Amino acid sequence: MANEATVFTDDVTLSTVCDHIRNIANLQVFGGCTQKYTLPENSLTIRKVQELSQTEKKERYIEFGPGVTLSYILSLGRANVPTVLYDAIETIGTTSIRNIATIGGNICASLSENEYKQTLWAPLLALGAMLEIKTVKNTNKTGITQIPFSQFTQLPKDTILTKIKVPLTDWEISIFRRVGPSNNITDTSASFVFLADTQKDILTDLRITFAGPLSFNLRDIINQHLSGIKLPIKQKQLSAFIEKASIEYDSKIGEAKVNPVLKAQFLNLLRFSFIDLTEPTL
Repeated sequence: MANEATVFTDDVTLSTVCDHIRNIANLQVFGGCTQKYTLPENSLTIRKVQELSQTEKKERYIEFGPGVTLSYILSLGRANVPTVLYDAIETIGTTSIRNIATIGGNICASLSENEYKQTLWAPLLALGAMLEIKTVKNTNKTGITQIPFSQFTQLPKDTILTKIKVPLTDWEISIFRRVGPSNNITDTSASFVFLADTQKDILTDLRITFAGPLSFNLRDIINQHLSGIKLPIKQKQLSAFIEKASIEYDSKIGEAKVNPVLKAQFLNLLRFSFIDLTEPTL
């Protein structure tokens, strides 16, 4: 049966978007719709909403509207976008897909039931991004809320994602890797990010995230075992950390059915990422 949907794609303003959300029952908001084969009965794409398609670079962070396309972010140049975010976007689809797909769409597609966390989830989690969410139900208040990306689990009813703020911290080591097939999401797909800073042979900051059928960071075990450690890290210390990471991975999976290949990939990426921080093997 053909998908019979009303799709609002006109050059509306943010105010009009809010009116649509308030007045149209069960309205679903999308970015470029690149991940949907069929659409709900009432749908709205925000790609042409000017207020939601702007980018602003400030001293400490870069700010994207959810309607900013992935191609546009790449056009800013690697020097103006966090390395792991830039590298992640380069792995998404083809040029024609990136011309349509949006950063907000990639984030929000990851919220659907039984959906994998999409490619940008791990970079945004590791970088400590902040999300600005606007409540549209009450027109007498601005209703703007900012939440850390690490606490983002869903868009509440009658709200819209309005900004993604990404810190512009310089990292000594910035590694992004995507596993699984190119240009497709399968049960072996996931994204991995490793960020590290050092000072005077001390590991001052370390962030490791992994996102696919599950999403997590290793903040707690990093704080317990590697925070402030003197470099180079001894092989024995690294082995102990990877063992803790393996246990953490298993605890995050729980009873979920996850392809075992992903765990092997995750642990291999961990070992690879620590090469420049550990003592050489004999």
